[in-house]
Formats: sequence, structure tokens, C-alpha cells
Amino acid sequence: MTRTQYTRYTLRLSPAAAGGTAPASSALAPAPAEPYDDWSGAAAYASGPDPQALDYVEPEAVQLIGALQPAGWEELDAGRTLRFWLEEGRDAASATVATLRRLGERGRLEVSRERPGWEDAWRRFHKPHVIGRLYLRPPWYPARDDLLDIVVEAGLAFGTGGHASTRQCLEEIQEIPPGRLLDLGSGSGVVSFAALRLGFAPVWGIDIDPVAVHAAAGNAAMNELAPTFMVGDATEPAYPLPEADTVVANIALNPILRLARRFAGPQGATAEGVAPAGAAPPGAAPAGLRPEHLLLAGLLVEQEEPAAAAFPGYDTAARRDDGTWLMLHLVRRP
Repeated sequence: MTRTQYTRYTLRLSPAAAGGTAPASSALAPAPAEPYDDWSGAAAYASGPDPQALDYVEPEAVQLIGALQPAGWEELDAGRTLRFWLEEGRDAASATVATLRRLGERGRLEVSRERPGWEDAWRRFHKPHVIGRLYLRPPWYPARDDLLDIVVEAGLAFGTGGHASTRQCLEEIQEIPPGRLLDLGSGSGVVSFAALRLGFAPVWGIDIDPVAVHAAAGNAAMNELAPTFMVGDATEPAYPLPEADTVVANIALNPILRLARRFAGPQGATAEGVAPAGAAPPGAAPAGLRPEHLLLAGLLVEQEEPAAAAFPGYDTAARRDDGTWLMLHLVRRP
């Protein structure tokens, strides 16, 4: 059987493109060998011009790479180095050549042909995670009888259980009585699957990225679970949301602050009012949310005060942090 060959592209953003002052340069050169770095998704974000936000270091480069390789890419060096792979021969297409040229203008674009079979090597990096009663595993590991099983195909969307913010949410939902749960920024769907395994129902997941929602649907089929996944911007006031007892928002400070504005509106829309995908239908009324439990994650520890202050009707019941990443569990006041 003939195996597909791949070419690796490594874009090292110039200081100017990554927020510095040096002029940008363009180059195609052999890629030097370097140690493996984390590609769980954490390095995709860095402190941007807005100190209250976590943004891509160079969003235009990410947008160009996403158009070339929507299945995903790797971020290293705090997001200043971007790496992606293309099937051999794709770089001959005129549109691809033009995009690669535009990427090269943002820094140093290094090109290297991967050895046959390299695409299987990343499996050695992805290991199972035991998080309380949950067992998160890639599909090539067997299930465990003593733990609640969750299978996640890595590499398609953020959330394999390895990142601190995901682990914090998974730990904390095990301390909450099961009920209706809304997973905002659902990514690969791992929090939604964990909630169903723990007895929450119904469970909805919303993500602004259609690639993530597609990946989550595939993971749901592997787990034989049926949460409802939707594409949309949950921070948009006109986007209908279901009433939920627990809302998990593993996103970032700025979208969390936008989400907080929805808590000042009328009681939330019913589950039947949820838009199946994309924006809400014309004329939809803003929906207010009053869940009993709010889990806010994807925050940096120094962002605790503005995040908590944005929800004046709630008290902090618990917090988890690893020195960098923070999760707040807020409980609605009577």
C-alpha cells in the first residue's frame, strides 16, 4: 500500500509580525532539528495588545494556515512559531503557492519533507488521563472498567484533557449535582461527554468554530453519546441559548465578559429556542441566563478579579489554579 507523503512547513514569525519592531523577512529554508514542544492548544494563545484577552500572536498568519490546513496546526514558542503539514503535491496548486508566499512575508518559512510513517509518531505523545472518576483516552488505548470512559480523537480540535483549563473544568463538574449543562467553547466535546457520563442531561455544546463542532460530532459517535452540538457565538445577545443548571465557559476573559452581559437580561430561552447552527434567527429576543452554577475557565490567575466582578449575582464557591491557569466556580445567590 502506498502511503501519503507529507511536507512540513514551519513559520517562524518575524519580531514585527509577532508584535515586535524588527522588519519582516521572507525565506524558504531547510528546517533545523529541534525538541518536541507542546501542541495541546495552550501555546496557541499569548497575551495580546489587550491585557485582558488571550489572542493569537499573529491572527492573520493563523487565518492563512487555517485556510490551507483546517484540520489543525501546531504552535510552539508561545505562538511565535506555527507549524503545519500538507500532503505532497498540494503546494503545486496556484492558490496554495500564493498563500505560502504570503506566509513567507510574515517571517521565515521553513520546508521539510517528512519521513514515511511520521504521522503515526504523534500517538506516542497522547496518553490517557485519569481525572477523578473519568478516564480520557485516545482511541488506541483500551477502556478501564473502574472509570467512566471518554474517547477523544486528538489533533482535530482543542480539548484532549491534557490542558490545565480542561482538567480544571473536568475536576469541578464532578463536584456539582447533575442537571442540564451548557458547554460553551465546547471544542472537541470532552466536557460535554464527561457531563453525560456523570449523569448530566440534557447537554448542549456551542463553539464558534465549525471545524471543532465537526470534530466533536465525530467524537460523540465514537463514545455512543448524543449531546447537541451547535455552531454559534454564545456571547452574541441575539443568539438563543437553552436554560441550563450549569454553564461551563472554558474560553478566555474577553468572551467571558461579553457573556456576562447576557446574565442581566430576561430569563433564558427554552431549549426549543436554540438555533441549530450559526446566528440566531432574525428578530430573536436576547436571552438572559440564570444558571445555578457557572464554571469560568481559560483565565489567567491575574484575571480573577475582573472575571468574578462581571457576575454580581454570583459568589465564588471554588477556584482551581496551577499558578498560570485559573478556573472559577460561581454559584448563584438566592
